[in-house]
Amino acid sequence: MNNLNLNNRNNTIPLLQLGIAAVGLYAINKLISTSNNTVNYTLWHRNRLVYHGICYADRIQLRLNEHKRHGLIYDEYDHDYAKPREKAALLEKWLIQKDRPRYNYQHNY
Repeated sequence: MNNLNLNNRNNTIPLLQLGIAAVGLYAINKLISTSNNTVNYTLWHRNRLVYHGICYADRIQLRLNEHKRHGLIYDEYDHDYAKPREKAALLEKWLIQKDRPRYNYQHNY
C-alpha cells in the first residue's frame, strides 16, 4: 500500500506552516537587506543647482526622461555611487534642506 496519501488532511498543515515560514523569512530578508541599489543625483541649469533626487541605479536614464516630460528644466546632471535606499533618502533630505533647490518641494522648508 502507498504511504504517500496526498489527500490526507494531516499532511496539509505542515505544508501550510512551511509556506508561511518561507514567506516570513523572505519578508524579513527584504526588510534587513542592505543592497546597494539607489543613487543620489543632482540636476543643474546654467550652472545653478535646481534639483536633488534619488532613484534606483538601473533607472537613472528613465528618471531623467520623466523629469523632462514633467517640465523640469536642466542642462546637466550628475549622480553618485549606488548605496542602500535608506542612506540615499537621508542624504537627499539633508541636501535639499541645505541647498533648497528650485524644483524640490519635499523637505524644502
